[in-house]
Amino acid sequence: MIVQAKQLPEFNELLLTLKSNFENYSVYTFASRPTKSIIVRKSASVGVQITVHDNQIRIDACCPNIFISALVGFISAVLPPFIHFEMKISDFLKNKYNR
Repeated sequence: MIVQAKQLPEFNELLLTLKSNFENYSVYTFASRPTKSIIVRKSASVGVQITVHDNQIRIDACCPNIFISALVGFISAVLPPFIHFEMKISDFLKNKYNR
């Protein structure tokens, strides 16, 4: 899911916003290359990876646990728990940054 933002937040601002609005989930940075990402983890097997660049916030369903990720693989993006969580985070970011 890609959210077009009229004004992109600073990376640290986005991190703090997600932490304060999703207190029941783990929110942390992921030092991926070439751009840092933010992981919002609902459970060991359900999460999203958020990357910010070029007036876009990209939200991708992911499996935040490396061991479970190896088992789930690419099908994680088509399973309902992943899709619903990705949509929840995407809707929040659309409402927050696409006004």
